[in-house]
Amino acid sequence: MSRGSFIRSMLLSTATRVTMTILRLLRNILLARLLGPADRGLFALFSTLPDLIAALTSGGLNTAVGYQAARHKPIGVLLTQVLVYGCLLATLFTLLFVVTLRTLGQGLGLSQDLGLLAWLLLLAVPLAVLKSGLLTLHNADGQVHAFNTLRLLESLLPLLLFIGLWLIWRDAPLGAAVASWLGGVLLVVVLGLCWLARFHSIRLRWQPREQGELLRYSGRSHPNVIFQEMLMRADYLLIGSMLPPSALGEYALASAAAELLLIIPEAVTTPLMKRLLQQGEGIDELTPFALRLTASVMLVACLGMAAIGEWLIVLLFGAPYAPAYPALLALLPGLFGLCYASILRLDLLGKQRPGALSIMMGLAVALNLALNLVLIPSLGIVGAGIASSVAYLAVTLAMLVLYCRLSGVPWQRTLILLPEDIRQLRDMLRPREATC
Repeated sequence: MSRGSFIRSMLLSTATRVTMTILRLLRNILLARLLGPADRGLFALFSTLPDLIAALTSGGLNTAVGYQAARHKPIGVLLTQVLVYGCLLATLFTLLFVVTLRTLGQGLGLSQDLGLLAWLLLLAVPLAVLKSGLLTLHNADGQVHAFNTLRLLESLLPLLLFIGLWLIWRDAPLGAAVASWLGGVLLVVVLGLCWLARFHSIRLRWQPREQGELLRYSGRSHPNVIFQEMLMRADYLLIGSMLPPSALGEYALASAAAELLLIIPEAVTTPLMKRLLQQGEGIDELTPFALRLTASVMLVACLGMAAIGEWLIVLLFGAPYAPAYPALLALLPGLFGLCYASILRLDLLGKQRPGALSIMMGLAVALNLALNLVLIPSLGIVGAGIASSVAYLAVTLAMLVLYCRLSGVPWQRTLILLPEDIRQLRDMLRPREATC
């Protein structure tokens, strides 16, 4: 992929992410105002558990499937692997988890908060696994347009369903939120399968000879994905067990606001995923350029969010959520670090370093958990934000050190846009403007 092609794809992905941000913001406003902090926290807990369970059962599968799809393995074979190693194993584990939670863990706050919603995880988890697998297949196959469209629908459909269901169940906004989320995921899965069938045969095929390579790569990547999910969401579980549900609702809003900024690195990694996994000629120029571009834009976005975040929270979500702003400030340095990590992770996977990534993520999770246990009792949700930021920055620094050692790229060339980058960007965009 040339820089010009990359810039065009990035601009398309950016437009998609901006639209997704607006849709998710509207949905978060409705959820915050109709549910209140306590039910908003419960919904955040329910919608987080499927990703955590999926990471535990089949965490390395998406990485392995994406790696193989980028190398043009048959899609029917890869889809079979997603269903067997992903959906089936995740469903069995979820059943064990729910039964254990409902029988042996009745005294736990998690069990009491979820109640009968825990049984809906038997539907939510396999749907989440299949949706994630389909998105990975589309992106790794180079179908950026299909991937962007599905991600856009992933944000739009739950919003429309929530509005419709709330008009019917005005006295049960939490039920409408859960049903709309599940319905949105189901529709994205159906559309993803239909779209995949336009480009490939999706007839399920079991090829035993292909399993060894998949399982070896998946096994090395599995701890990395587990730790990555724990790094992003373990604070939800700890806050839910140590603080009132309203505090979890405030922290969920702070996290959602901060993570809106991740549209910036996602807009870069979407068109680059296949190229980073394949590596090849020119990759040691393209990756540093992507890092410099992403970091420069992300720095401006983080400073802007810090400046207007409190005003936005009160204006959009209401005064009860004002305590979310200090936690948002605590999360922003870590989110800046994640803009590097998302690109470095794909490059290091392409360089056959899933094991090293797993070790880095594991150490970051241990650091995060330790800091959360120390800081949450004294600082509340702000302590959770500080713990997350320290862990995010630590793992990003470790990835950057490994990347520079393997590629030979000086770390200074990964930090911020250089004058020649700005000139090249201007030259790339000028022809498009001339044709309008």
